[in-house]
Parts: sequence; structure tokens; C-alpha cells
Amino acid sequence: MNLSLYKPNSKNTGCAFNFSVGPGSKGLPALYVSAIQQFSWDDKTKTANFSNNRGDTNKNINIKFNEWEIGGIISAFNDRYEYSTYHTFEENSTSIKLTPWDKQVKTKDGPLTVPAFGIVLTRNGNQVFRLPLEPGEVETLKCLFKRYLNELFTASKNKSKKHTEEKTEARSEDKAPF
Repeated sequence: MNLSLYKPNSKNTGCAFNFSVGPGSKGLPALYVSAIQQFSWDDKTKTANFSNNRGDTNKNINIKFNEWEIGGIISAFNDRYEYSTYHTFEENSTSIKLTPWDKQVKTKDGPLTVPAFGIVLTRNGNQVFRLPLEPGEVETLKCLFKRYLNELFTASKNKSKKHTEEKTEARSEDKAPF
């Protein structure tokens, strides 16, 4: 299960993010985020190219979140406060920041302020991946994150139950030698 958000722009500074739930370690699901920077912009067609950056490791980033981080992000979304954390992997250090901001939108009744969020991933201090999130995108991500947590808890419960059953079965097979 995954959600993809593409945010190209004519300044060629856009990003595409993919949020996905997939197999993790120890047989439990994990939540992954991958991002890629925009490669080019075609002014005639008003379209962007991201795929040409696929092979450039400086233009891609992959992150695996744990359940505590996802809970923190959901809380930040709900209560509109900044959430930040830090990941290290091999020789890379990545800061992760989700920040609320107020977006002005035009309506037939005049301007309206709506709650929005921004995600910024900064690897090694100089490789930046930014994604502005509209209110509906925040709500959809919250649903994905909650679904991930439910899948994780169910898988963890099933794994624990299976382990308990195997231990009980092993004990019942240990019979007295007489």
C-alpha cells in the first residue's frame, strides 16, 4: 500500500515523495518514505521529469520510520506543532522536520486561511527534499499512518501468539522418560 505525491514546479526545485507500507525486519510491516528531486521542467507542456534522477544517489533519499516516529507525526499533524527527528545510516545523517504553516486560498467569499504542513528531509546538511502538504494530503497521510500502525500491531500480536503456541507445543512434547 502506498501514496505518491508529486510537486513539480517551473523553478525545477520540486520533489516527489512516496509513502509505503511494506515488509520490514523480523516479519513485521514497516513504513518507508522515499523522495526524489525534480530533474527538469518542460515549459511548453508544463510537465516535470523526475525519473532521470533515479540513478543519482544525491537526488534520492529513502527513510524507514518506526512506530514511535509515526505516532509523533500523527500527533504533530493533529495538534499543529513542529515534529523533528534525526536518522543516521552508514555515512549519512538526515534531519527530518514536519512544520505547520497557514496557507492562503481564494474562495468565492474571499481569502481563507487553511492549515497546511511542510516536510523537509535534509541529508548531510546540503541535500534537501521539500514537500508542501495540503490539508487533504495531511488527512490522507494520517489514514495511511494509522493503517500502518494497525497492521503492525496485528502482525506483532499474531507473531507473539504463534511464538507462545510453539513454546506450549514444545513443552507438551517433553514427556517423562518412564
